[in-house]
Amino acid sequence: MGQHLRGFKRHLTAGRLLAVACVAALVAVGAATAGTDKKPKPKHKPKPAPVGAVYTETNSPAGNSVVVFNRFANGTLKLRQRVSTGGNGSIQITGCGPGCPILDSVDEVVVSGNGKLVFAVNAGSNSVSSFQETKKGLKLVATASSGGVTPESLALHGTLLYVLNVATGNANGTTGNIYGLRVSADGHLSPLGSSQPLAHAAPPDHSADPRAIGFHPDGKVVVVTEIAAGFMGPGPPGAIDTFVIGADGKAGPVVSHPSSAPFPFGFAIDSSGHMVVTNIINPDPKTPTIGSVSSYNLSDSGGLTPVDTKSSGGILPCWVVITNDKRTAYVVNTGAGAPALLTGFGLSPQGALTPLSPPAAPRSGEFVRTDAALSRDSKYLYVLSPSFGPPGTAPSHIDAYRRSSNGNLTFIGSTPASANIGAGASGVAAT
Repeated sequence: MGQHLRGFKRHLTAGRLLAVACVAALVAVGAATAGTDKKPKPKHKPKPAPVGAVYTETNSPAGNSVVVFNRFANGTLKLRQRVSTGGNGSIQITGCGPGCPILDSVDEVVVSGNGKLVFAVNAGSNSVSSFQETKKGLKLVATASSGGVTPESLALHGTLLYVLNVATGNANGTTGNIYGLRVSADGHLSPLGSSQPLAHAAPPDHSADPRAIGFHPDGKVVVVTEIAAGFMGPGPPGAIDTFVIGADGKAGPVVSHPSSAPFPFGFAIDSSGHMVVTNIINPDPKTPTIGSVSSYNLSDSGGLTPVDTKSSGGILPCWVVITNDKRTAYVVNTGAGAPALLTGFGLSPQGALTPLSPPAAPRSGEFVRTDAALSRDSKYLYVLSPSFGPPGTAPSHIDAYRRSSNGNLTFIGSTPASANIGAGASGVAAT
């Protein structure tokens, strides 16, 4: 994003809510019963039931909360509740400069495959919170240590939850670590006894710390992008780290792989092991540069083979999601003042990328867009837009898009300002 790497000298630096406000419609009933003057009572159409949920977190340093929206069959969202995480969010110098209210990272909030458990980072208190969906709504279950400094990204596979702590100073001189937790059926967290340092040092001011963590689909490998790995050495900055996960759930030592393009940020991995990574290319806001998107084949032994690289079609590509049919990837080009375009790419069975058109442009008043999530059926895409931009910027909200059969996106609505998801809203997850 605009000042991802501030402090680096050379490289770095509605529509209102389509609230499914079910307007009660009177239904005409057939002719009155013969022989009576009684008028039939009007009947109301039942309110549609939600089919899923969308989650984000406020990331407030004064007290973090998870904000929950009910998701309906037509893709629209309606605020359900806010639940305290029991921890604090954090401001930082990444993303939008000193005091940036967002977590400039990926998967700050994740949800289990069955939709019953939700997890969120508390970057300001070095902890992770777990929640359980109950008949009465989302309930905080536990808050546990993240095992490092400034947790910003989560990876979940079955009963394993790994945390990326982006600012941990390691004894070997590198920056950042991964830390494992075991998750019980009701969401309680216990230390796994697994912590591994990342492969490289980040800038001393932490303006280019690691960004994202994720699992290989079979759970045998954990992956981390180091956006500025090796920034003091030769070659372009950036690396992709892999950690093999043992039968006991513990991570083995890091293996570092070169990035296909400079400054790798976010990534998504499909069920076949195709990994799609966004590359910022040039983070200097004074010389905005079109970014790129790279694909790799990720083996279940931690091997990483480059496949393809294409232009992202926009400035500062940071977030990416892949549809569950493995055919399409959507990239959020954050923009930071330039149009924050959503660009689509066809994904071949071999992992090759084919740009789709046209991109989906931001709405008026949107300064930047960040995290993205697909509904479980991949019919709807949800994109977070925080409100830390200049005066006149739209309040923090989540945009909803319907996907067509050819991959094009149609805007269908946004959450309203009254949802109050906070200027520092970070992360989005959907069921």
